[in-house]
Amino acid sequence: MTATTKALQNGSTPWLGILASVTASIVFGIYPAASRAVYEDGGNTVCVIILTLLARGLTMSAYAAINGSTLFPRGDTKQSIKGGLFQAISVTGVMASLEYLPGPVMISIIFSHTLMLLFLLAWKKEVKIDLINSLSALTALFGLTLVLDLWNTQAKLEWLGIAAAFMAAVATAARLYIYGKQTQKRNAIAIGAENMLVATALSLLLIFWQQPQLPHTLTGYAYLAVGALSLSIGSFFMFWGIAMLGAFRHSLICKLEPIFTSLFSVWMIGETLRGYQYLGIAIVVGSIAIYQAAQLKHERTSV
Repeated sequence: MTATTKALQNGSTPWLGILASVTASIVFGIYPAASRAVYEDGGNTVCVIILTLLARGLTMSAYAAINGSTLFPRGDTKQSIKGGLFQAISVTGVMASLEYLPGPVMISIIFSHTLMLLFLLAWKKEVKIDLINSLSALTALFGLTLVLDLWNTQAKLEWLGIAAAFMAAVATAARLYIYGKQTQKRNAIAIGAENMLVATALSLLLIFWQQPQLPHTLTGYAYLAVGALSLSIGSFFMFWGIAMLGAFRHSLICKLEPIFTSLFSVWMIGETLRGYQYLGIAIVVGSIAIYQAAQLKHERTSV
């Protein structure tokens, strides 16, 4: 086991965990633009979901094998099956909600998972809800609605889409909680591999809902590869971040992901952001920074 892996598992360097979670948000931010290009080239959602989940599972399995980590050990397999199930449910919920809701509404609901996770941790008596963690989560979510231009979205909201989005948010909170528990005891990347392989197997059931369709041109395949690479690399940093920071702190930092998606859209496809969207970016970044600073101060005084 490498020194870096040991550091990630024992949580001794929170700055490295913050860097890992921020890096995951940046890399994940590339995926939406790449998947959009795949769809425009004839590929469909089921194709992208199955292939990207498979890529994540295989790359993390290869890394775990190189480092001598055993997959699906006796005693922890049940947790990986649960985590993989919630991973598959969250992906399916996102896909289903997009059939009925505009993107800003769907994303805003999905990213309420930080508050859901906070309530779950409080219910489990693992954290105490206080002003700093609750206000940070609420403020970051509000800032995100500005970034997504939610308040100017004018579209009919279907209850089925709202239900699917909330299902995805609940499943996201549940899987992050499970990942947080698992990474306290075992190699983070081995856990990631197990969960993604289970999610891949379960995602094959989507074939009964919609037949996968591959892109029509090499350009589409290139974007599919970029999307798979984005999610695969991002998953490494996600599990490292969870291992070092815990599920809630990582979940809060995840609010940066739609920001980077918006910025990549500006840089890559020429979209423009309005002033209040930049204000939203400042609010999200500020609330995350204040919470992380408070946690770092608490950790220094507790030593």
